[in-house]
Amino acid sequence: MALRGLVGMSIALILTELMAREQLSDNDLAARTGVPQPTISRIKSGESRDPRDSTLRPLAEYFRISISQLRGDAPLPSAYVEVAANDQIVRVSSESMRLLLALDALSPKDRAALQTLVDSLAQSKGVNEDGNQTDCG
Repeated sequence: MALRGLVGMSIALILTELMAREQLSDNDLAARTGVPQPTISRIKSGESRDPRDSTLRPLAEYFRISISQLRGDAPLPSAYVEVAANDQIVRVSSESMRLLLALDALSPKDRAALQTLVDSLAQSKGVNEDGNQTDCG
């Protein structure tokens, strides 16, 4: 199911879909958010139809969405965005787009330092400047 079309859907369905997308069990999500597993189960089953915002906040933060999005009152972000680049439309992940925007906000000096770090990490992993695996011996 495309998460984008879940406006107006129940919180139970939205939470279930978000967890399925990340292959999380109720216990996994409880461990990562601090929300008790029985509470997560009640939300997913629909038994808890209108959970408190204080309960939903850690769940929303974990999935990087708003409480309104978790409740189905606002659209969920798409996993991908389309960007115009060099007379082409390029599809990139939302996570990559967030990184690009953060990079764009850096000073030229900070970008150069970060590029040096990325190049060093890539070289240690055997990846060349084009993103291709190299023969590391």
